Amino acid sequence: MRVSLHIVEARRERLRALIRHDGFLPIADICARLGISEATARRDLAAIEADGHITRTYGGALADYNTSFASIGERAKRARSAKALIARAAIKRAPQRGTIFLDAGTTVLALARLLARRSGQQITVVTNSLAIASVIGGAPGITLHLPGGVFLHRQAALFVEHAVSALAGWKFDAVFLGGEAMNANGIYNSHPEVVDLQRAVLGRAAGNVFLLDATKLNRDTPHHAVTWSEVDCIVTNATPGQFSAAGIALRKDQLVLA
Repeated sequence: MRVSLHIVEARRERLRALIRHDGFLPIADICARLGISEATARRDLAAIEADGHITRTYGGALADYNTSFASIGERAKRARSAKALIARAAIKRAPQRGTIFLDAGTTVLALARLLARRSGQQITVVTNSLAIASVIGGAPGITLHLPGGVFLHRQAALFVEHAVSALAGWKFDAVFLGGEAMNANGIYNSHPEVVDLQRAVLGRAAGNVFLLDATKLNRDTPHHAVTWSEVDCIVTNATPGQFSAAGIALRKDQLVLA
């Protein structure tokens, strides 16, 4: 029996709302929550994706991360000189030997450019950033690995579903991560998928370094990544006075000034 158009549109609007709320929704959950078949779910996802509201993935759908988040080009233009200074301070924290993870932040990308030119190293780099991969791929002393995932073109990055299992075989000597905001409660990011990956990486790391410029202070975004007690080191151009004014109390060994 043919279903009327208004019923189909109402169901698809509910599906959009579910995906926005959950961030990522597997096909099985879509079928269960909407009471529809897998074939109907896939038709609805195809229609919603054509409107630009979601990115379909293997086995499910991802919220509009690929369109709502600023592109890597847009983000790279912000606080460019501060990011270069932070990168120069952060490279001193990168081991000459061992395995590190670099996330898809633009300040981390600035660090990757320095790593590509550093001599005397023998490191393995794992990253979900295609931009970073293009910078360090083939650089002397660097072995590059990328986890599998869905390519998000605006971010030049891979969305890694089931991040914990995808990284299960890795242990990191150090991980270098970014953030969209920081305040008294910790560091935040705009999308739950970014936080999920960062949390998975942190769980497999001997040490972590966050790279955030001063424009991220006194802001918050919807998804909390870490508390300050979980941060080993933050490299920043923000001053101790700015952190104090924001109600952030850091240990002396946590804060590295660029």
